[in-house]
Amino acid sequence: MLKGMAKLMATVTLVTVCVPNVWAGGKMGSTTKDRTKVAEKYKWDVTDLFASLEEWNTGVAAIEKRVEELAACKGTLGQSAEQLARCLTLRFDIVKDFGKLYSYASRVYHIDLKVSDNQALFDRIGKVGTKVEAAMSWMDPELLAMPEETLAKYGKDEALADFSSYIYNTTRRRAHIRSKEVENTIAQAGDMAAGSTKVYQTLATVNVPWPMATLSDGSEVKLDQSGYGQLRYLPNRDDRYTVFQAFWKKFTEYRETFAGLLATRINTDHFYAVARGYDNDLQSALDGTDVPTDIYHNMIKGVRAGLPVLHRYQDLRKKVLGVEELGYHDLYTSIVKSAELKYTYDEATDLILAALQVLGGEYAAILEQAYKDQWVDVYPYEGKRTGAYSSGTAYGVHPFILLNYTDDYNAMSTTAHEFGHALHSYFANETQPFPKADYPIFVAEVASTVNENLLFLHMVANEKDKNKKIFLLGQALENFRTTVFRQALFAEFELRVHDLAQAGKSLTADALGELYLQLLREYYGEADGHIKIDPLYAVEWAYIPHFYYNFYMFQYTTSFIAATSIARQIFKGDKQARDNYLAMLKAGGSKTPVGLLNMAGVDMSGPEPYKEAFAVMDDILTEILELME
Repeated sequence: MLKGMAKLMATVTLVTVCVPNVWAGGKMGSTTKDRTKVAEKYKWDVTDLFASLEEWNTGVAAIEKRVEELAACKGTLGQSAEQLARCLTLRFDIVKDFGKLYSYASRVYHIDLKVSDNQALFDRIGKVGTKVEAAMSWMDPELLAMPEETLAKYGKDEALADFSSYIYNTTRRRAHIRSKEVENTIAQAGDMAAGSTKVYQTLATVNVPWPMATLSDGSEVKLDQSGYGQLRYLPNRDDRYTVFQAFWKKFTEYRETFAGLLATRINTDHFYAVARGYDNDLQSALDGTDVPTDIYHNMIKGVRAGLPVLHRYQDLRKKVLGVEELGYHDLYTSIVKSAELKYTYDEATDLILAALQVLGGEYAAILEQAYKDQWVDVYPYEGKRTGAYSSGTAYGVHPFILLNYTDDYNAMSTTAHEFGHALHSYFANETQPFPKADYPIFVAEVASTVNENLLFLHMVANEKDKNKKIFLLGQALENFRTTVFRQALFAEFELRVHDLAQAGKSLTADALGELYLQLLREYYGEADGHIKIDPLYAVEWAYIPHFYYNFYMFQYTTSFIAATSIARQIFKGDKQARDNYLAMLKAGGSKTPVGLLNMAGVDMSGPEPYKEAFAVMDDILTEILELME
């Protein structure tokens, strides 16, 4: 489970950029709260993991001792099915315990990135993870050294039933598992591999001196990432332009540093691809979760085929905003200036619960439990990790959700999104044995996006105010733009940057900016007059943390496309579709990624899901136009 261990150390489910923070009008409030004044029910409770730091330290010592026990298994895996099962049980128990330790360190660190003790705690668990990986690195090669007929015979033994997915995923990658010595070297490289990501997070979150900007009403605002996330939706066009110019000029000042960090990350990915004998970086990244590379390329092709619908939406936006030329800084503001959609966190959770009743009583009961049992750290404050995510790495303990909630519609939608992740993890962990619980990244965004879709459909169906309904429909179009087209743009940029690096090209700030600007102009249709993009915004690549997670973003697009179909069937009352979907959630990682989506009735290998989704987007555009008329 080397892939699983690496994911625990390097990746939690992130949605920092997949859904924007929409500001729906009204007076702009502060972007941060004082954590000491926030009620306890709005903070996650890390004592559910460990009662104290001392208990956590005891757990670290225990796992380091258990790693030593694993060494006794070396050379014995082929003795019998029972011995193989005993050693695999020990291995997965260590990984399970590590997941809980890692979750605690991450939760504490993400509360305040500025506290050096928190950073030290996070660094320590990273080093422990590297040691654990190294201690296990001999197992895959030894398993593969066993005759295939022996493995086939062992596979029929009931003692190995829980490990069937692991054995399948190891043996299917037989050509890419190296000798024990090489595997140990690869594992030891873990600390170095994580370096660029850690430095990027610190630089982009803590060390960049964020600028202040003066708005048209005379107010001064701080353009940190949270502030920019709200202020880019301002209704005053001059204010939006001011925000964009100041924010991206600040990123431009650091673009060479960001370019160096990204190049290091991409070189790291390429190192692993070469070390394991893959043809390219994409194949290396996707093979870890058994996703064919054709699905990635099919995604780019399918989305590019849908660009005319995006351009039609942009033309509508241009008309409604009353501008002669649509700018990049015009893409986020609401097209319904009079719509005031503000929700406190408590109001949002009530609405989400109502919207998700269609998923059944069991789902709703767990959601209510999550609200009450402090699964969530709700509000933004200085030093807290930006964005939003759900982490279900602590098997046997409930998932944890990080939000930066800002009392608007999109904050509510993001909350629904993260609870989709959390309940996916909850169902998988409750239903599957630990070796089969970890669902593949390829389906990770389906559950979250189904929740967003169901919330949207519920809100539209119950909204009587025409302007608010137009706003909600407009937000659905924005979700298409940001979660389908924008993420596909990111994914194509990532693929082409990796290709450039593999071809021996230098990833300078100029080269990265030139490629990114080219894609912006192609996707948003500048050549055909659908937008005009300031070259300053070519530095946006430096803002996107997901480029450090090795071909992750395309799954936002594929998941959104799949979820569009699933959610609409469930909303219409199709109980079989609902049951199939819940079965997929509970299946965890017990099937292949493609097989899991097939359980829910979706096939992402062809163009049909994309055509269906863009037909839905086109229908939403038509409905908005009819309401406006």
